[in-house]
Amino acid sequence: MKDDPELHKNDAWSDDSTYSPKQRRIGSGKSKSLLILLGILLVLIFAGGILYFLSNRPTDGEASSLQSKVTALEEKIAGLEKQLAELQGKISASSPDPALLQREDALAQKVEALKKQKKPTAESKAKPFPPSKPAVSTEKQYHTVQKGETLYRISKKYGVSVEKLRKLNNLSADQPLRIGQKLLISPRS
Repeated sequence: MKDDPELHKNDAWSDDSTYSPKQRRIGSGKSKSLLILLGILLVLIFAGGILYFLSNRPTDGEASSLQSKVTALEEKIAGLEKQLAELQGKISASSPDPALLQREDALAQKVEALKKQKKPTAESKAKPFPPSKPAVSTEKQYHTVQKGETLYRISKKYGVSVEKLRKLNNLSADQPLRIGQKLLISPRS
């Protein structure tokens, strides 16, 4: 058995080096297979992406449909631009309507006439008119109460005492006025 070549190989290995767990690579075969599997997976993902994009490409019918729609939109835009240019040309080239000019002149004259009527003369500025009291009439005179008015304010407006207004309208001192209420201001004389 000493002449057995396999034994000599094992003996030679054991003589030359000692066994050390650090020198032995644990899992080196596993890491190579893991890298190979990872590479195959990347290739499959890449190939799947290419196939996906190739299968979702628009067909010739869809592409021509989209192209015809784009062409139709471009034609509509060109037509609208042409109409806009025509309208701008008409606006700049057209003269104002004579009927409108006449109406404008007439309105300007009316405005001037109204301004002249409102301007106070020198005499009216010099003599302020005293507040006039309402003329005594033989007919009944009524006042419709507005928001915020009081008997006192109404009495001053018509030159009648508050007591007289109360008597004419049968109002008590604590009775409030209502908006829209008609008050008798002066009776028939």
